[in-house]
Amino acid sequence: MKRAIFIGIAILVATVVTWVIVRESGASTTAYRFVTVDQGTVTETVASTGTLDAITTVEVGTEVSGSIDQLYADFNDEVVEGQLIAVLDTTLLEIAVRETQANLDRSLAQLKYTQREYERKDKLFEQGLVAETEHYKAAYELETARADVGAVEARLQEAQEKLADARIYAPVSGIVIERDVDVGQTVAASLSSPRLFLIAEDLASMRIFVAVDESDIGKIHAGQPVEFQVQAYPDELFEGTVSQVRLQSEVDQNVVTYTVVIDVGNGDRRLLPGITDGQYTEVRGPDLANGRRVIVGTTTQSSQAASSSPFQSEQRNTRRGPPGPGF
Repeated sequence: MKRAIFIGIAILVATVVTWVIVRESGASTTAYRFVTVDQGTVTETVASTGTLDAITTVEVGTEVSGSIDQLYADFNDEVVEGQLIAVLDTTLLEIAVRETQANLDRSLAQLKYTQREYERKDKLFEQGLVAETEHYKAAYELETARADVGAVEARLQEAQEKLADARIYAPVSGIVIERDVDVGQTVAASLSSPRLFLIAEDLASMRIFVAVDESDIGKIHAGQPVEFQVQAYPDELFEGTVSQVRLQSEVDQNVVTYTVVIDVGNGDRRLLPGITDGQYTEVRGPDLANGRRVIVGTTTQSSQAASSSPFQSEQRNTRRGPPGPGF
């Protein structure tokens, strides 16, 4: 009887101790989640870096030297083709035109005199009153005067062209994204034309120029859809399309890359040319045709940002979809 009581007390004590231990360790109890096994399509991702830019940008320069007298366009201004956007100081250019015009008037007067002198000596030569050498000399002076008039006319046209070039017109319609001069600044057009403005022809359509590693370039083809994000709108997803895979390779530190061009619609004008130095964006693009997706990062041309970019080539992303081969 005592043995049965002792066993019962032992069982009760063991039960209480077990309950206390379980209660104290209840917070660390492993939780299990049950899900239904499903089929999906394994996708590949390709990551790289690139730059976002306008499709067409035009540098507006000047072929004449001088100081900036007037500016009629500024940053972010919309301009139309043929619109006057700047004027250089024309004082010296106008003087050059007047001087050349005076030289032309003098050459024309000289030509008129030489023409009359030749006609007079020609009549005397027919009458035998003038030597043949003097007649030839009169004809030579006439031809020289005519050539002088042609040369001065060409210089006058050049001076007038330079005066006209002092008025800078927009070569295309677009948006001024950069202005490189101020009123009063002197520009010198010697070996190359100095840049005054940079005009983006149409920001409604833009492009991303992406450097893709040679090990991944075979997975990219024209027409492939692309999705991407930018740092300015981290919660939004933008779309684009691969338009070109360029054949020319580039080698940087023994790494071979190819340039991939992605066309991007920008109807709301929120995407801007270029990105602040060191920033990057993630770009994702599912290709539903072959079960692949493209991931591209956009950044400025900063070697430090490119080397520290977290978007490297990977092949581990998955997405739900119809069963693919092998499932």
